[in-house]
Amino acid sequence: MVNLDELRKKYEQINNQGSGNQDFLKKFFMMADGTSYVRVLPSKDEETNFYSETSIHRINDKNYHCPREKGNKCPLCDTYYGLWKQVNELGKDNPSSKIYIDTARQIKARKRFYMNVIDRRDESVKILSVGQKLFSKILDAFFDEDYGDITDVKEGWDFKIIKEQIGGFPNYDKSAPRPKTSEAGSDAQVATFMDELHDIQGLVKLPEYDELKTLAMEIEAISRPERPAPDRSSSPSTESDGGDFLKDLKNLNVD
Repeated sequence: MVNLDELRKKYEQINNQGSGNQDFLKKFFMMADGTSYVRVLPSKDEETNFYSETSIHRINDKNYHCPREKGNKCPLCDTYYGLWKQVNELGKDNPSSKIYIDTARQIKARKRFYMNVIDRRDESVKILSVGQKLFSKILDAFFDEDYGDITDVKEGWDFKIIKEQIGGFPNYDKSAPRPKTSEAGSDAQVATFMDELHDIQGLVKLPEYDELKTLAMEIEAISRPERPAPDRSSSPSTESDGGDFLKDLKNLNVD
């Protein structure tokens, strides 16, 4: 006899498996090409920065927060520097260096900064995730004599993000604070904004060392055949199962 309760649970599990990720993504400010306006919000207390900082390895469309950001060892960074050491030994112009260069660039940890902002399109509090260049543009305002603390809810500035595509890459060089100061909102609105701040410090969750080590060993085994591949037969599989990036890497090694 079919257990309808168990069957219903499985049905709900299958049909709702992506909803958690979608709900998570809704917390983020989606940056479209063109001009967008945000208000960078302060933290709730003076002891916490208004931003959270991390470095991310992106492999197979999955983000891995780099443990080195917290002073810990990172197997992926070790592999990254090992690949460039191999390039230096062979010479960048050596055809054999191509796979090492391509792989190193793919797995490099890149800086990322998170901030709470008011999305001026609908006055909601979102998480703004930016790279180093746009974050530097935001910091410039703090040290510019014409501006100051742009997060001040009474006398701060909205920030104008201008996203252009140049050479196939996003460019934010024209982004800057708006020329006039303004209140972030009414007292009631500001109170609501501050209550709705996201835990941006909690976004940085470090992966398990063994997970990164296994992934690093697999990358090395493909890009540097002289190193043995990890034995997966007796260990549970991880989310990083050698997807597109590793398949492409294998193809590069064969060609």
